[in-house]
Amino acid sequence: MEEGRRLPGWILPTVAVVVVIALVAVGLSREPAELDPDSPEGAVQAYIQALSAGDFDEAATYWATDGCLPPSNVPTAGAPDVSASLVSVDDNDRQATVVVRLTENSTDPLSGLYEYEEWFMLVNEDGAWKISQPSWPYYDQVCEETA
Repeated sequence: MEEGRRLPGWILPTVAVVVVIALVAVGLSREPAELDPDSPEGAVQAYIQALSAGDFDEAATYWATDGCLPPSNVPTAGAPDVSASLVSVDDNDRQATVVVRLTENSTDPLSGLYEYEEWFMLVNEDGAWKISQPSWPYYDQVCEETA
């Protein structure tokens, strides 16, 4: 093999680093999927987006009129910097259960990220999916039963 035709040893690692950086940049620039707002998972997505934006009044519009509702629309837990990914949906046209995996940044800089699953129970009220048991991020509030 001719000495002039050999590639320098630094080229392959450099190309690999550039490819990894490009893949990360593409992954980070992707927008989240917009789910159908008339579906159970779309209602949960809109609810989480409203909470993340700090629009608690908008988030409360996704609560069912009957069910376990927090006494206040101001959450007691949950970070505004949250991402959610859909795990599963089980619905029968009247009721649905949506499971999402939430990832929140910790307020403690040494703790990193919290990742966990949350279940949202929904009911179909006049063609719109509403959350009948909001849990995240109302952990410390006792729900009032409304009937």
